[in-house]
Amino acid sequence: MEKYLEKRRLQLGVQISIWLLLVLGYALVFSRFIPFQESLWRALGNILPIVCLFYGNMFLVKRYFIPKSYFIYAIWMILLFSLVTGIRTQINIHYIDYEIDFLPQTNQEFLRSAAIISNMAVILISTIYQLLIHRSAEEKKALLTANEHQQAQIQFLRAQINPHFLFNTLNNIYSLAVVQSNKTAPMVLQLSELLRYVIYDSQEEKVALKKEVIQIGRFIDLFQMRQETPVNIEFQHTAIPETLKIEPMILIPLVENCFKHCDFDSNPEAFIQIRLNIEGQQLIFSTQNSKNDANQQKDKTGGVGLQNIKKRLALKYEDQHHLAIVNAEELFSVKLKLEL
Repeated sequence: MEKYLEKRRLQLGVQISIWLLLVLGYALVFSRFIPFQESLWRALGNILPIVCLFYGNMFLVKRYFIPKSYFIYAIWMILLFSLVTGIRTQINIHYIDYEIDFLPQTNQEFLRSAAIISNMAVILISTIYQLLIHRSAEEKKALLTANEHQQAQIQFLRAQINPHFLFNTLNNIYSLAVVQSNKTAPMVLQLSELLRYVIYDSQEEKVALKKEVIQIGRFIDLFQMRQETPVNIEFQHTAIPETLKIEPMILIPLVENCFKHCDFDSNPEAFIQIRLNIEGQQLIFSTQNSKNDANQQKDKTGGVGLQNIKKRLALKYEDQHHLAIVNAEELFSVKLKLEL
């Protein structure tokens, strides 16, 4: 609101300055033929009606011309134009008592014609100005609407994180609690921190990349805690600069996809590899997991997570990303390059 008021004050100051300069310029030109005080009154007598014509036409353009009520606009415009032309003509006649080569003293028609021509120029300029203001406002409105739609779409896509992992984790916590396992409290804590990030931090437009990396670590820890024996999960990343930020929950679904489709249940050699590298302002994130296409029970919602990520990348990183997906017979890999 403060910025808006400051902008309005600036616009008002610029417009007042322009009109004052026109009055002064007009007065200086005619002060060659009549005393400056009379020239100044003549300038005010011409510029003030022009100001009324300028802003009056802007109002009429906004009120009638833009909504395409051309007939009503024309009627009001003719009345305003005639009134201003008459006023200016009479004022100029009043101050015609001087000798000037290019203007006969008693030529009232010449004065009226000059007023008509200059008034038409004022109408043209004010019409163009109002149309530009309207176009700018419509573009801002369209941009705001598109941005609100985009934000709503992003929030919807963020809310589509697959609940498969959460439900399994809660079931495991329940099972551990029943047997009073010492893993129960750490699992609850890790799940609580992960959910805090998913529910609260993911509402931010951007989060520190380090936060997203920490949540990936928690995700892996929770999965490992659910296993009777540790499984082959490898997560490596380079040093993460504090300044780098990223769209929240953009990497975790790729990790979740690995766990959802990896064949840990049926393959002793099953594995997941996750790599995160930073090269300048570019993030390179890759995942690989073994898989067994014969195991279909995990794939009822297969592809939804990746389609979700594709849409979000298109919205937030339109020309700043490259996503490569390889779906081989026994291996699934994803590589994401992202300009942060």
